[in-house]
Amino acid sequence: MAEGRQTLVLDASVLINFLGSECVEVILGSLSDRVLMAERTFNEVLRDPSGRMPAAAQRRALVDRGLIIVAPLDHVGNQWFLDLVSEPDALDDGEAAAVALALVSDAVPVLDERRARRVVRERFAERALESSAGLFRRLSESGRLPPEVLRDALFRALQNARMAVVPEELDWVVRTLGTDLASRCPSLARRGRG
Repeated sequence: MAEGRQTLVLDASVLINFLGSECVEVILGSLSDRVLMAERTFNEVLRDPSGRMPAAAQRRALVDRGLIIVAPLDHVGNQWFLDLVSEPDALDDGEAAAVALALVSDAVPVLDERRARRVVRERFAERALESSAGLFRRLSESGRLPPEVLRDALFRALQNARMAVVPEELDWVVRTLGTDLASRCPSLARRGRG
C-alpha cells in the first residue's frame, strides 16, 4: 500500500480481530488512515472475542472517539452490494457491503476472507487490497507501535479472534511472533505452521 493517508474500509472480521487484540483503540489510533465501515458490516460485530461479551459498547466508543466512521450505502453502493451478494460472487452481506462502500468511497477494502479477496482481485484488479495481518505489518514497519506491543496484540488477535492470515503475510506473522508463540495460535496451526 502506498504511503500517505488513505481511506480504509474494514470488514467485520477485521474489527473482530482488532477487538481480540485487546488494544483496538491503540491500533486504530496508530493508523494514519481514515477508517470506514459500512453500517451493515459494523452491525455484524456482535461480540468482543477477548471478553466473550457483547461488543455494542466497544463499537459505540470507537465511533464516539472518531476512530471509525460508520457509513450507510448510497444508491450506487446499494447497486454494488446487490451485485456482490448475487451469483456468481455470492459474498456474504457484510463483505459485500464493505466492498461496495470501498468502491463508492475510492477506498481500500480490508478483507481476510479468501472468497471476498478473490472477487476483489478478479473484478477490481486495479484496486489496492489489505488484510488484518497486513495492517499489523504496516504498523510494525512504520514504527508506530513498539515491537513488543505489536507482537502481543498480534498474538492476542490470533488467539482470541482466531484471526485468519492471508498467505502473503504468513511468513511475516510467524517471524514476528517467533515459533513458540506461533505454535500456540490455532489459525496458524491449521496452516501447518504451528
